[in-house]
Amino acid sequence: MSMREILAELRSKPSVSVPTAGKALGDLSKNASYEAAKKGTLGVPVFAAGGKLRVPSIAVLRRLGLAGDDPQAA
Repeated sequence: MSMREILAELRSKPSVSVPTAGKALGDLSKNASYEAAKKGTLGVPVFAAGGKLRVPSIAVLRRLGLAGDDPQAA
């Protein structure tokens, strides 16, 4: 998944998978992303929903400096 595709997903969905967030935040692999989430070092909040770990899209966009008050404007 390219950074352009990741940003499109972040802008269109309320939350994303841990690997997607990890890829956006530091080009982390799937395993490294889950490990960072487990350790609390991913840099954004992580929550469980339906047995899956998710990351708020707005948190990733803010961490990247790409979001203001309106996530659609990022």
